Amino acid sequence: MCQFTDRFYSAVRRLAGDGTVKQRLLAAYIENLEMLPEAEVPESIRPRLETLRQAMHAVKPLRGESPAAASVRKMSPADATRHAGAIVAMFSELVRVKATGERLGSSKNGDSDTISGGPPRASLN
Repeated sequence: MCQFTDRFYSAVRRLAGDGTVKQRLLAAYIENLEMLPEAEVPESIRPRLETLRQAMHAVKPLRGESPAAASVRKMSPADATRHAGAIVAMFSELVRVKATGERLGSSKNGDSDTISGGPPRASLN
């Protein structure tokens, strides 16, 4: 859990830095989130992270360009802002879960992880 929280914290810090929203989104994703192992991602954020990953690999790159760079290049500023907001929301969820001791639901080994022995997490659906 700490690894994910740290990675998302770094991504949020990058989003709050200098540059256009597209530059910040691309840097936050490539530097911090792109290489997170999917099997270890907590269930509470897995769908949103998968949506982000799909968006960041939606465009075929030009020669010498990464899929994420190509995808962000083709995004509107509004789409980039929406994806940046999704990163902040995922970080917020990780912090909330960590603070309350709720179940993460990580399926790394098929079992749910519990932080601080807290109660099961209530469904938001």
